Amino acid sequence: MASALDPRFKLKYVNDTEDAAAAAPKKNKKKGLGSFFKATVDQAAEPQPALEQDQAIALELQSYLQAGPLDAEEDPLKWWRESRKFYPRLSILARKYLCIPATRSSSERVFSTGGNIVTCLRSSLKPDHVNMLVFLA
Repeated sequence: MASALDPRFKLKYVNDTEDAAAAAPKKNKKKGLGSFFKATVDQAAEPQPALEQDQAIALELQSYLQAGPLDAEEDPLKWWRESRKFYPRLSILARKYLCIPATRSSSERVFSTGGNIVTCLRSSLKPDHVNMLVFLA
């Protein structure tokens, strides 16, 4: 979702097998892309019929995908801030998904630090002391 909403990449890193897996019906009811759009409808605006709303969403998505990609050195959040008047629903999703870090390295670094602190020789440390030592490290 994040790479599709990044104007530098769009659908460049999404392959057909992922699309097919995402479209296949699942036992657990999960939100699809359309439900995210429906949740972003402005409450102050007059309610649109579902068909008009679906068409507006499809046009907005199609327009975004047909627009040229952003330069790799540009800031995608700045681009979305400037383009939110053209893509109001997508810009809300972009703010939601582009703020998520693309890597788990920070959380993995904390676990690695914890593993270095709690060794066999220090296995009797209390959880509070481990938390303080991880924080200090």
